[in-house]
Amino acid sequence: MIPGRQLERSALLQDVLTVLAALGASYALASRLHLWWPTLRPAVPAGEIAHLLVVFVPAWALGAQRVGLQSLRVLRGPRLQLARATVLAQALGATALAVILVAAQAPLNRTLIALFLLFSTALLLVVKAIQRRHALRFGGEALALVLGPVAAQEEQDLAQLRGRRVERLMTESPTALAERLRRGGVDEVILVADPNRSHTRLLPLLEVCEEVGVPALVEVEQAALEIARPRAEVVGNRVYLSYETQDADRPERFVKALLDRAAAAVLLLLLLPLLLLMVVLVRLDSPGAALFAQWRGGLNGRRFRMLKFRTMREGAEAERDALLQVNEMDGPVFKLGDDPRVTRLGRLLRRWSLDELPQLVNVLRGEMSLVGPRPLPMVETDALDGWRRRRLSVKPGLTGLWQVSGRNDLGFEEWMKLDLQYVDNWSLGLDLAILLRTLPAVLSRRGAK
Repeated sequence: MIPGRQLERSALLQDVLTVLAALGASYALASRLHLWWPTLRPAVPAGEIAHLLVVFVPAWALGAQRVGLQSLRVLRGPRLQLARATVLAQALGATALAVILVAAQAPLNRTLIALFLLFSTALLLVVKAIQRRHALRFGGEALALVLGPVAAQEEQDLAQLRGRRVERLMTESPTALAERLRRGGVDEVILVADPNRSHTRLLPLLEVCEEVGVPALVEVEQAALEIARPRAEVVGNRVYLSYETQDADRPERFVKALLDRAAAAVLLLLLLPLLLLMVVLVRLDSPGAALFAQWRGGLNGRRFRMLKFRTMREGAEAERDALLQVNEMDGPVFKLGDDPRVTRLGRLLRRWSLDELPQLVNVLRGEMSLVGPRPLPMVETDALDGWRRRRLSVKPGLTGLWQVSGRNDLGFEEWMKLDLQYVDNWSLGLDLAILLRTLPAVLSRRGAK
């Protein structure tokens, strides 16, 4: 999921939790008010409210999405527009609540309803102000690469309406586009309508985007309708067709992101004693820091610092070039079974994959997933070309098909094909199957070096 969409999903979850928190506070206050003013009707038992939430919460969330309460366009827009969307969402929520109460003949009192609407609106306005500040600060991390004639004002509109930074590519050469995508960091390509661009010129550009797995938005006037699987997107008053090798908006991807972070948080707490022990043992085994942070290629080639327990002697990175002549892996990837730089403890940690445990922090931060293609060092990520770069169209993972299928026993091309098999056929069920196969693969130590 690209950063802009992830932020919108996070805002929706925060809004729902805010509404539930307001309901809890309103119920507690309504119960107290009845004790202070006996003339007021008592709040109904909490159990009679719970079943109404099953209907009300999805109805409120749908209404909020309809008015764009979580969209980056609204969050990054004027404060008045954000406040108006909040009030409108609340009005739709109140209407839905009224319909539900009438249909269910529920005995909720007016005091509780009034307190709930008051508290939820006030809390939402505060939460939306915080989200707006966050969106303005971090929402521009996503990058859209624009091709075609576009005025400065139109470029600004695209940046605001798409909720991301905009970069111009001054040429429409497929080679130049492939080179820019190879450098990484591009989350989508926008092809603005150009009367001088024929469909025969458009097709190679779409093929470049498809090859590396980056979504391409083509303004409808220039859309190559014969290309399969387009979907329409409206940006302001313009209509585009989006060509994607995978749907980043699938609800399952949101579920995957939530499960990744929840599981990483739980595992870090459970494994904390082991992690602290590893820190001590690594420091005692050889001079240097216990953790090793290396720049790796993440989603769409964006760099991030991946954490590992240090398994090599200090300064081993500087010795890599001298060992390239004995590299045991074909392709641009460097692997060496009997690497002289690895420490005694490091060999043990690698054999049981314990050196990878600190990457749970990367998962918690959203830079990695529990399951996905393994992230490569930037020098190797930059060397990937053509269809092999499509492995970067999903978040890298702690484990994946490569790990459970033999790891270093496989050649480079077979490794890349396994990664693309995962990318093109992803599902929550596939993730679960890989996770279940990971422990036996670690215990068997097949392909571990």
